[in-house]
Amino acid sequence: MEPAGGAWERLDENSPQARRASSSSSLVAEVLAALAYGELRGAERSLESVSLAPDAHSRTEQQHVAGLELKNQELIEARLRELGEEELIDRFRPYFDAFFDHTQPRDWIEAQTFHYVGDALVADFADVLIPLLDRVSAEVVRRALREREDQETFALDELTQAIRGDPAVSERIRKFSQRIVGEAFTQTSRALGATEGLRALLGGEEAGKRFVIQMLDGHRQRLDRLGIEPVESD
Repeated sequence: MEPAGGAWERLDENSPQARRASSSSSLVAEVLAALAYGELRGAERSLESVSLAPDAHSRTEQQHVAGLELKNQELIEARLRELGEEELIDRFRPYFDAFFDHTQPRDWIEAQTFHYVGDALVADFADVLIPLLDRVSAEVVRRALREREDQETFALDELTQAIRGDPAVSERIRKFSQRIVGEAFTQTSRALGATEGLRALLGGEEAGKRFVIQMLDGHRQRLDRLGIEPVESD
């Protein structure tokens, strides 16, 4: 793959342009490291959800989702290896591990709530990141994180059917959504405070806060599609 920006290899390594490119590359590598580990945990969660499926069709569809997540993780990690060290992943483990540990689904409905809400948040995240990255990394992120309409549609259909069968299910979905969103924003804020890459790419701490608010607004709209009262912000 061509280096980010398409011309970094032709720059004198001591030139100001080369130093800026190197700095930018380090920031992007840090972000890619976070995404790579997040996708790894996402693939593991998708595989775990297979055992919760109520029938053979659902199991097959969920296995397909898990396979896509694993391919996404491999794609991001390959780009990370081109720009930086895989050891960068280690600094993000505590945040993603906390998020996944605190949002463990107990059944199929909670599993699909996790995928519906989680995939949507990931897609929103990609929308913000893509314009900030070099051309190659942006395409990698777009392919890995943005193109997940089939996954979101499957989860939405499963939840819609569950609500039709038992309207009381909507309250369970709302509460679990609230847990997922709250934990996602808590860990995102922790990661923003502890690492430079994403904070720098977004444009500083205040821009990071606006990013979180923007993602919450998108989440409200998706709950509206299920006819569920949105999560209220503090």
